[in-house]
Amino acid sequence: LSVLMAEDITSGLKQLDSTYQETNQQVLKNLDEIFSTTSPSANDKMGEEDALNIKKAAIALRGDLALLKANFEANELFFISEDVIFKTYMSSPELLLTYMKINPLDQKTAEQQCGISDKILVLYCEGKLKIEQEKQNIRERLETSLK
Repeated sequence: LSVLMAEDITSGLKQLDSTYQETNQQVLKNLDEIFSTTSPSANDKMGEEDALNIKKAAIALRGDLALLKANFEANELFFISEDVIFKTYMSSPELLLTYMKINPLDQKTAEQQCGISDKILVLYCEGKLKIEQEKQNIRERLETSLK
């Protein structure tokens, strides 16, 4: 994570805190805990620490994905959380596979768009498609609610 992204997240959390003071208290607490341990690496081994922290963040967020969507979908600040979540899943092969086991893609879409027989490769392909699908759904719901 870049310093800029960490600052964006921090400022986003502060804005979310004032916007959703009561309803999102627990989610904000979770996010604060997650992002306080997800900071730019201070050492020269670029990315090792960050990768570990990103993994921890993804595991912690996994259970709250639906909650985050429900709470933030009517506000553009949701996209700070959305981008962090989806980038995190895509950054780790095991997390992507875990995500796909929890959120399988329907068979027809998978066959039409992946066209690969290798089971693991199909899972990666489905994971990528599923994430894009989710992002599109969230954006459509957001656009509708802002009209």
